[in-house]
Amino acid sequence: MGESAMAARGHRDIFADEMDWQEGESPSIRYARFLLEEGNGASPMVILSRFAPGEVVGAHTHDTNYFEYVIEGEQTVGKVTFGKGDVRLVTAGTGYGPIVVGPQGCTVLIVFQEAARAMTIPKGKDSERKVLQ
Repeated sequence: MGESAMAARGHRDIFADEMDWQEGESPSIRYARFLLEEGNGASPMVILSRFAPGEVVGAHTHDTNYFEYVIEGEQTVGKVTFGKGDVRLVTAGTGYGPIVVGPQGCTVLIVFQEAARAMTIPKGKDSERKVLQ
């Protein structure tokens, strides 16, 4: 079905085998992004992220509030470990990390309040390199 027909229906259906998975800051990080309102940077953005076992993401922050849900696996953020079913609610500008992925890997669903402000801002010694949001 064409894009205009989908828009006329008022929703988009994206099946698992049609997901646009992209490579993150390393080949062992994959993500798929979804804007709730295409073309609107103030729209919320949903990200599905898959991390390979042992992956490390440096300390960082975001300029927007966000909700994160652990779908499977586990990750340690700073000194706290989050597993399947756990939720993190993070206020804009809050620094955290590093994130260390557990031995089974980790899949998370993240909802950023405002897509245009979701860019990752590295903190501390990682501040010279750009990190995936």
